[in-house]
Amino acid sequence: MVRKLCVLGLLAAVACGGSDDDPTGSPTSSGGAGGVFPDASWPDGGGAAGAGGAAGAAGADAGPPPTQLAPCATGQCWDAPALSSVCGSATVNEDFSSGKYNVHEYALILPAATAVGLTLTATGGSWSPELIVNTAGGTTLFDGQNAASGNDPLVVATGPTEVTLTAKQDTAVSVFVTDSAVIDSGFAAPLPADAKYTLTTNVDCAPPARGTLLTPPNFDPNDKSAGGYYLLPDSVPPGLYTHKAADCSRGTKLLIDVIYTVATHWKPLYPSLSPLKVMDMNEGSCSTVNHATHDDGTHVDIVAGCATDITCADKKPKIALAKLFVDTGVACGILNNDTAVHAEVNAYFAQKTNYTPWKSQFMRYVDGHVAHFHVRVKKPDGTCN
Repeated sequence: MVRKLCVLGLLAAVACGGSDDDPTGSPTSSGGAGGVFPDASWPDGGGAAGAGGAAGAAGADAGPPPTQLAPCATGQCWDAPALSSVCGSATVNEDFSSGKYNVHEYALILPAATAVGLTLTATGGSWSPELIVNTAGGTTLFDGQNAASGNDPLVVATGPTEVTLTAKQDTAVSVFVTDSAVIDSGFAAPLPADAKYTLTTNVDCAPPARGTLLTPPNFDPNDKSAGGYYLLPDSVPPGLYTHKAADCSRGTKLLIDVIYTVATHWKPLYPSLSPLKVMDMNEGSCSTVNHATHDDGTHVDIVAGCATDITCADKKPKIALAKLFVDTGVACGILNNDTAVHAEVNAYFAQKTNYTPWKSQFMRYVDGHVAHFHVRVKKPDGTCN
């Protein structure tokens, strides 16, 4: 499989006949990003103007289209956790040490009208890393060498390991990490087990302030139970949290906002400990515990690996997660039996708030809370007790 390299940038534009006059290769570069998209069924494909307007519409200066690739059709693919779509930067550290895979696949949601940069960096092993980006329907937007010439999403590549995508509306894509030799072999070649990398997403928008409560974009105010509780929707973007069946995933609107807000900030802080696992909110048919609480829509159990497990020696993730709940300004308390972190978390609560926590102590010990956070938020009347 031979792919002619044609990426956007000052030198590449000359070599490929483009007219990109922006040497930074930004998503607003003119001309070189335009042209005829190879799949006319894709939005704005088939002669759509790129960021350069008339030059893009003509399509004459566009480089070769990307080779259409389906890495997981023949390759050995690992379905990796979803990438962060939260404003700002987030980095994933991964490797191919299992020896089972030659491709890692990541789901990514491109937020509307927001440039999302992807940077792949080899950190170990002898290999030639490349990125591939496909639409949810399997159309290749970037094959590691050549970028599609449509403008929705606009694809700007500066090399085999760097690409920026901008979509007009929220758009799902698949991002593949692999090796140039693997691609050229039709995804038959193995990848060395000592290959390591970082994959960084840079979402070009201002991160939400940590004290601002966020509501899931797919929250349904009409999905209300007989008891008056709302359903926690699926994570949008994917990868912020998981949840149990609907019968155990209902609470007040405030509780849902707190879960979503904390998960949104947690993902870029500790991607390796994401998504948060939302266990019982209310007690239901899917509950495996006879709860003494979880009966008024203000309680939730959260599992996040070493951020909630008391046996882990590294206490930093646990402290960071607890502080995110404090930052919402409406958390009443956390039950977790790692007493080594209580003093720091409780001091942070006292510094940041001016209300009385649940049973007078924000983070405290109660038998049975060894691998999860039991979190309570304020009641509808604004109190914790």
